[in-house]
Amino acid sequence: MPLPDQPAVRPIPPGSSPIRELCHAVDQALALPAPATVRDETTYLRILRDRVRLVRSAIRRLLADREAEDRDVILAAASLRDEAAQLGDDQYDHTPEPS
Repeated sequence: MPLPDQPAVRPIPPGSSPIRELCHAVDQALALPAPATVRDETTYLRILRDRVRLVRSAIRRLLADREAEDRDVILAAASLRDEAAQLGDDQYDHTPEPS
């Protein structure tokens, strides 16, 4: 049971690990659909830049904490997912996926 001042951590899926979950979170944060037009590219690049900043911040926090444990890595992954979701790709038109 988590302590009152610590957020709950979702369970790690079978066959995964904390570092694997962090890698998934980084991949999801940096995966954006291509912009549909040159005009949309500016918004796409701004969102991508902001998401890169989130990734770098999460990684730097973990690197700075020499005593980081699995729970810290999982919390960093969860935080990264939440923060990246706030920078949604719904602010620009996407290139249609090939069928």
